Amino acid sequence: MTRHPLNNTPPTRRQFLKSTAATATAASLIAPLSAADDPSKPDDELPIIDCHLHINHMGRSVKDTIAHIRATGTKRAFILPLETGEGGVLLKSQTVLDAYREYPDEIIPFCQSNVRKPDVLERIMTYHRLGCRGVGEQKEHLPLNDPRIDKLIALCDELDWPITIHFQDGKGGYNQGIAEHLEKYLKKYQKVRIIGHAQSWWAHISAEVPPPEKTLYPTGPVKPGGLIDRLLADYPNLYADLSAGSGYNALTRDKDFTAGFLERHHRKLLFGSDCPCRDGKGA
Repeated sequence: MTRHPLNNTPPTRRQFLKSTAATATAASLIAPLSAADDPSKPDDELPIIDCHLHINHMGRSVKDTIAHIRATGTKRAFILPLETGEGGVLLKSQTVLDAYREYPDEIIPFCQSNVRKPDVLERIMTYHRLGCRGVGEQKEHLPLNDPRIDKLIALCDELDWPITIHFQDGKGGYNQGIAEHLEKYLKKYQKVRIIGHAQSWWAHISAEVPPPEKTLYPTGPVKPGGLIDRLLADYPNLYADLSAGSGYNALTRDKDFTAGFLERHHRKLLFGSDCPCRDGKGA
């Protein structure tokens, strides 16, 4: 058995990308886009797909977004809209679809719409007919057990779709109440693939989670028995988005724990960047 790269010093960003390249391919969450993307292929033959990328992130254009995909060595990317702009980025689903028509070989279009609007499910169905492949990033200032969130997840279950959810507890957060409510959805809806993302998702890698008012980026040793460690093992329709500072922080805070976590869940961990740079190299 080869020594895991995280058993040594904390990785650089480049080492982190290499260490996650053998994790699950995001293509396994959607119908195969082509023969080359067939998730039944051996891991070393599968393309790397970025499960979390935005157009308009820090003003990045469609052209720059494509440059980012190409520069990072990924084949395609889930492009996630944020229609309400509540996370600081405003990106319409129609913009994603327009970009998909221009770059169909590199963009996998997701959709998102304000769940407070009475016609939200009709809007999502329209985006489905237009070619979208999932919902996300679901990021609105609502508790996770809001009935409108339930209806959205139910529709994703009906469509056999993935949904990327930003979990951030505390005042001004999004989908608050991951510890209290996420498992209920996993039990109730078994076809939808729920992709966990962001600060409170990754804080729950540990059984000890500080109050969000104290920090959303816990450091130090991970206490075994964390919520997401258990749920990833127990529910086949739950996946983890490794992107952003939250994913990096979780995997680098305790290298000994991380080695085992990657061993246990490598088929449930999705490479993602959520990176705002324009060229895929930090610029």
